[in-house]
Amino acid sequence: SPSALNTYLDCRMKFYYTYVARLKIPGEVSTEIDSATFGSIFHYSAELIYKDLTARDKFIRKEDLEKLLHNKAKIQSYVDAAFRKLFFRISPEEKLEYNGIQLINSKVIASYLSQLLRNDLQHAPFELIAMEQEVEETLTLEAVDGIEIKTSGIIDRIDSKDGILRIVDYKTGGSPQTPVNIEQLFTPAEDRPNYIFQTFLYAAIMSRKQKLKVAPALLYIHRAASEAYSPVIEMGEPRKPKIPVDDFSLYEDEFRERLLLLLEEIYNPQEPFTQTPHTVKCQYCNFKGICEK
Repeated sequence: SPSALNTYLDCRMKFYYTYVARLKIPGEVSTEIDSATFGSIFHYSAELIYKDLTARDKFIRKEDLEKLLHNKAKIQSYVDAAFRKLFFRISPEEKLEYNGIQLINSKVIASYLSQLLRNDLQHAPFELIAMEQEVEETLTLEAVDGIEIKTSGIIDRIDSKDGILRIVDYKTGGSPQTPVNIEQLFTPAEDRPNYIFQTFLYAAIMSRKQKLKVAPALLYIHRAASEAYSPVIEMGEPRKPKIPVDDFSLYEDEFRERLLLLLEEIYNPQEPFTQTPHTVKCQYCNFKGICEK
């Protein structure tokens, strides 16, 4: 998965603990909302919204988005439904009782959903192809006895307009990055563009599954309030004109070549699982107690 590959590129030792040794992190019951839970609630709320918007057909229209944007109570109801299911784990009929911090988080998620709708208002009308779509592809590693590896993941949203298939990944944290080239996505560093790596992997898979031009996009919800904001991924040298990645086919061959080299490295028994030299990656690592970096 993109998460596993990103983990390896960030820290081989963490990859070993997680995916080879399969060490489990004890679960904690908490009334607090961590960033992962916050993101899950946002994603599920958005999924509910777009299921309703496409109940008639697969098209997202400006007038439907505008109507919903004027109905704050309706937007909040989607957030409440997501909290019931994912956080409180109660039935839709049970009364919802937020504490102060939970209520604040629910209002922030509702405001993020409004920003998502406003951003889509600029892109509409468009066809919504899929949400939370699981995709996979089997790759053959000729250099490692021809073993077959399945790469897979879940795409937040796939939409289509003017002959372009957009692979959209929602982000409720982080900042947009502009990689210089494909190699930077595979080079371990404190600020490696891991979100772009993930979206490019999805774009590579979808490029082989249909014939439309593929455009990967990262939608940083918390930064999407400005009308000038665009989720289009750009690449280029610092202080030079940036190139929008609106046709992934221009980058696909190089990305796939580098991806195969990465997988061959992971499956090479001569390659050790070493600690990362970038200690910023250790700050929130679940294994720092046993790793002692």
